[in-house]
Amino acid sequence: MGLVDGKVALVTGAGQGLGEGVAHALAADGAAVVLADKVFAKVQRVAGDLTAAGHKALAVECDVRDRSSVDGAVEAAVAEFGTVDILINNAMTQNLVPFDAATAEDLIDAFESSVLGTFNCMKACFPYFKENGGKVVNFGSGAGTEGVPGMATYGAAKEAVRGLSKSVATEWGKYGITVNVIVPTGSSPAWEQVKDSLSEANLRKTLAQFPMRRIGDPITDVGRIVVFLSSSYSDYMTGRTLFADGGRALFR
Repeated sequence: MGLVDGKVALVTGAGQGLGEGVAHALAADGAAVVLADKVFAKVQRVAGDLTAAGHKALAVECDVRDRSSVDGAVEAAVAEFGTVDILINNAMTQNLVPFDAATAEDLIDAFESSVLGTFNCMKACFPYFKENGGKVVNFGSGAGTEGVPGMATYGAAKEAVRGLSKSVATEWGKYGITVNVIVPTGSSPAWEQVKDSLSEANLRKTLAQFPMRRIGDPITDVGRIVVFLSSSYSDYMTGRTLFADGGRALFR
């Protein structure tokens, strides 16, 4: 029996990278997974992989900036599986530019895709969580907790998500709802592009920033921590930030 057996999880940005890995981890531990992404073809592929492996999965097209689109995704989840028990807010655009080149539009884009998207999804799921309790896992970033060159707007939005999460955790605890944040480092299409551009020496230098000397696996390293935060094992933990980054937080 899995840690989230019989639960229904909505994962945003589930079409690739960490979102896809988290979806696989939740499904492997027993959850029915609703995969939401702005690009339907991506989540359709992931849902196909999960159902082929014997898991319950549903792909939905969803733009988290648009509340009506989010409401539609939640309604589809409820129609297919009866409810929503777990919400994983992973979706966000990555428009990474140095601060002196960043525009107000870049900042707005970061906040709309991350903070507003997280806000919309939490609001849409609340009626179901309020009745039976629920689990919310939001995504932060080392770009915010550490500060990374060229990622000011991205990092600012991710820190805003952490602030939102802590405040909502204090309001929703009385309903048995937990709201936690994970700050992950895991393999993704963006990381693969960076890795391919590095010399062997620079790759070693990059990995040396992590005590474990490697980038996390989206399923086994990041996804399983999300499973823990989505399970009854974390029922007395809320408003917290967990780092799944191979120990890099030790240097912050």
